[in-house]
Amino acid sequence: MFFFAFLENIYAQKIYPNIKIAKVNIGGLTIPSAENLLDIKIQNAFGEKIIFASGDKKWEADFQEIGFFISAKENALLTYQIGHRKNIFLSFKEQIKSIFKGYNFKISYFLNDEKLDEFLSEEIKIENSPTNASLAFYVDKNGKKDFKLKPSKNGLILDKNNLKKKLDLKIRNLSPEPITLKFIKGYPEVKNNEIEKARKQALEIINRSLKLKYENEIFEIEAEKIASWLKFIPVEELNKPPNKILGIRANQEKIKEYLESLAPQINQEPINAELTIENGKAAVFALSQDGLRLSVEKNLEKISQALNAKTGSQSAIEIVLETEKSKAEITTKSIENLGITSLIGQGTSNFVGSPKNRRHNIKIGAAAFHGVLIKPEEEFSFNKIMGKVGPRKGYLPELVIKSNRTVAEYGGGLCQISTTCFRAALNSGLKITERRPHAYAVKYYNPQGTDATIYPPHPDLRFINDTPNYILIQTKIQGNILTFDFYGTDDGREVKIKGPYTYDKKRSGAMKAVVHQEIYRDGELDRKESFYSSYNSPALYPH
Repeated sequence: MFFFAFLENIYAQKIYPNIKIAKVNIGGLTIPSAENLLDIKIQNAFGEKIIFASGDKKWEADFQEIGFFISAKENALLTYQIGHRKNIFLSFKEQIKSIFKGYNFKISYFLNDEKLDEFLSEEIKIENSPTNASLAFYVDKNGKKDFKLKPSKNGLILDKNNLKKKLDLKIRNLSPEPITLKFIKGYPEVKNNEIEKARKQALEIINRSLKLKYENEIFEIEAEKIASWLKFIPVEELNKPPNKILGIRANQEKIKEYLESLAPQINQEPINAELTIENGKAAVFALSQDGLRLSVEKNLEKISQALNAKTGSQSAIEIVLETEKSKAEITTKSIENLGITSLIGQGTSNFVGSPKNRRHNIKIGAAAFHGVLIKPEEEFSFNKIMGKVGPRKGYLPELVIKSNRTVAEYGGGLCQISTTCFRAALNSGLKITERRPHAYAVKYYNPQGTDATIYPPHPDLRFINDTPNYILIQTKIQGNILTFDFYGTDDGREVKIKGPYTYDKKRSGAMKAVVHQEIYRDGELDRKESFYSSYNSPALYPH
């Protein structure tokens, strides 16, 4: 018993010896050390992607795309439980096995089968996959419109069961090798002799006159365009399941494309009431005006129903296009009632020395917050207003802190905006409900202790408009200075910011900081909030 009491003392904060995960020996390590070792092994095996291969072709899947998640910390914690149970008899039994025999656990992970199947169906394309018999529209030399057969053919399909077994084996063994795909023989669902019913129906549809009408304008749809709005898909033959024949459905993607291209000829954009700040006060200088928009979804439904309707006596179809009013977001009347009368707080930051891509991202990101209105008692969410970040929004790759590393990612530098916004909210005396400091002190966010990191969906920057009226956000960039101005109603609160104070500084660059926000009313302290920041050494987050 003395021996095992001795062991318990040695391994009080360590994983018991001879314990492995995926053949990685983490026995004798503390949880953080085991986590770091496993994280290195996981990064060596996967990086940020899982690779599938077939011959000279390769497909890369982001973890998020296939719903894959693996946590070094979670696995380290699970192994630490061996020999550290509340049940002393179970712990004793596990300690004996650990010392004399050892453990070799499979690594724990999560994989979303639905997301994986979706990725495989959409991304893994091969040239010789099975093809269903279908129809193609054509016009002969005499101008006759018809549909001709696109013949079926046999081919190969991906063996998903084999792939999933290999994927599990790769993950369990932390193997860095790509997953080799296996393909098996596949057959079409619709054969060449199963298309005639669809051909007759398609001919009847394109031979009808189709007109879209809006006020005095008529848009006549030609047969070739109507043909492109038809989608041929396998459907179960009536009373003969599971046998399939060729069926017709409205191709909603194509119809939607057309309606969206038509919309600019009909749409009238709403005009917001505009305001400008003069001498610290808000003034209206343009009246609001409602707009008009083509209702794409409603018209899509009407056209789809017309195409899917039974053919027969209808020789012509006329559809009256539906529109809807688009209200101005800021009306003249609403501005008069917003109570925006004075500057209630300001936040600034300096991004001098930022590279070109970072400056570009800051400019785009700051523009997204210019003119934002926050209702009384509304909780502001930075991530919600910023929305999705990527190349479609014009963002460029730049450095971000992610997964214990500093890596390039679209939108790098947006924390300059969240930090400046946090400072404005702090100085305005607003109630901060969510804020997180960066993992290490970044030069762009001096003075340290007043930064706010964001990464959708979390962490986020959130605060509540606890003033009596709306708050208007105005942003501007002058040289290297980014400014957030909060305009609203002066409700008599006095804001005092104490700090930030830095302490516990280390040679490694690690430090701590705190800043205090004090709100006074009628000379009496009404509320006090303290925001603590703990920064690690930058060396822990290699580029």
